[in-house]
Amino acid sequence: MHSANADVVVIGAGSAGHALARALRRRDPLCTITLIAAHSAAVYPKNALATALAAGRDPLRLVQATAEMVAAREDLHLIEQSPVQFIDLAQRAVEMVHGSIPFERVVLAVGEEVGMPDALRGNPAVCPINRLADYSRLRPRMAGARRVLILGAGIRACEFANELALSGRQAIVLDPARHPLGERLPALAARRLRADLERAGVQFRLGERLLSVDPIAANRYRAYTSCNDRIEVDAVISLIEPRPRVVLARAAGLSAGRLGIDVDGRLGAGVAGVFAIGACARLPSAIAHAGIEAQAQALAETLCGRSTQPESRPEAIRLNTPDAEFVLFEPPPIAGEWQERATPGGVGSAFIDRNGRLRGFALAGSAVDRRKAWLARLAR
Repeated sequence: MHSANADVVVIGAGSAGHALARALRRRDPLCTITLIAAHSAAVYPKNALATALAAGRDPLRLVQATAEMVAAREDLHLIEQSPVQFIDLAQRAVEMVHGSIPFERVVLAVGEEVGMPDALRGNPAVCPINRLADYSRLRPRMAGARRVLILGAGIRACEFANELALSGRQAIVLDPARHPLGERLPALAARRLRADLERAGVQFRLGERLLSVDPIAANRYRAYTSCNDRIEVDAVISLIEPRPRVVLARAAGLSAGRLGIDVDGRLGAGVAGVFAIGACARLPSAIAHAGIEAQAQALAETLCGRSTQPESRPEAIRLNTPDAEFVLFEPPPIAGEWQERATPGGVGSAFIDRNGRLRGFALAGSAVDRRKAWLARLAR
């Protein structure tokens, strides 16, 4: 068991890192906490960045707490603008450009990054929305944009496209998948989501890839697609489904794959004193539905010497698309089939496993009103 006041280094100052710092400080007023941020350590609602951008909100108004406020409130050592280069597990140190920090326990809370087609990496015409700095850079460009190309057709892309349509602008959603939300949805539910958003004015170009983008004037671009089409737009924004950041973990020798850093039921990453939390972690099935706050509360207990498993509470995702009522509870990667039923008012889609149990669902239109009943039917 670790002593209660041993040093804890948290790499990452997103929602998971901040949640853990809060939870740990409440449980132990003496613990030395170091929070390392690759960029700004300000607290802001990351999931709201795209929709706030569509509304043109001032980035400063999105900040809920500055880095200085966080450091004072949680009594921690906060290092901003300092990307970690390497985690030396043998020497128990975190290496940065301007020095290293020793640790007894280290927590990776490095989150995820928005996808970008390999052919477009480094192209200044294509802008991701993944952090407040992206938002600040994009806001002036969006001020006069009337026609916007969105890469990706995932949840955040659909929400952003709907907000753009509500603001009177043209949103063009381009994705190589056949449906919105990719292959996560069955056919009827996907068609209903697409139809509702198209009625709101969103244009979908699915089954296509973006090959290149060239500037043709100030804040005006020509995009070339895999269908030999040219699209002229005022902005190109990437909201391709995010991927867990695993580079640091892999370089340190931890087990990590496409779905994140492998952790056990206590968020341990396979090496004593090393943990991962939040979007960068691949949770085992027993805690697959543990939210960030639940993970932070449990890991704080574990770091204080009381080994605790996060509470896993199934919650459905409700899309923030005013013109398309939609709820999704994604099934686990198991054998089964989708069974769908459409009515004039909506679509109810159930994912049934081989034993006849409900393991996931998608609800569209009027069917979303029954989401609590569907959650209650889920197999535990």
